[in-house]
Amino acid sequence: SADHLRVIERIEQATLTGGQFCFAMPRGSGKTSLVIAAAVWSLLYGHRRFIVIVGADEKHARNMLATVIAEIETNDLLLADFPEACLPVRKLQRIHQRARGQLYQGKQTRIVVTSNELVLPTIEGSAASGNTVRVTGITGHLRGMTARTADGTAIRPSLVLIDDPQTDEVSHSPAQVADRLAIMSGAILGLAGPGQKISALCTVT
Repeated sequence: SADHLRVIERIEQATLTGGQFCFAMPRGSGKTSLVIAAAVWSLLYGHRRFIVIVGADEKHARNMLATVIAEIETNDLLLADFPEACLPVRKLQRIHQRARGQLYQGKQTRIVVTSNELVLPTIEGSAASGNTVRVTGITGHLRGMTARTADGTAIRPSLVLIDDPQTDEVSHSPAQVADRLAIMSGAILGLAGPGQKISALCTVT
């Protein structure tokens, strides 16, 4: 719909040039699907090196990461366009312990697949090389989040995607709502590090 196109335009703006936006959308309108698509698009094109997805709780966040991984692992259209990123994930055949020993042209791909993190394979010449997405619940461990590149450089998140940050139970408690707002304006928007402004998108019901 026209509303979805406006949201997608904002997603592209925040990812490519920066910005912080919040979208209020009805239930069933595809908010979570948009967050997942934004993560996959940003990772595979290399628009952002380190993305964090924040859910209302840990279970919701991990389910979103599982969907991101499934898209990269099973979507044949993505495989055709990004074989250097998608094929190594497929080759694990959902046995994620194989990641530690995976090689490409004799070099480790350094791929990581866990319940709360995906690090795409390190492949020379790939825009997606080593790009990371990590997930957490909004009340989880947020401060001091870093990832390591193949050369050992520590990087901080540059894009955070927040999906429906409160549950129905939380929404009935003014104190819990205030607490989550404080987390968003403090720990989450501070993920990029001191003096750095993070790009952020938040979907709410």
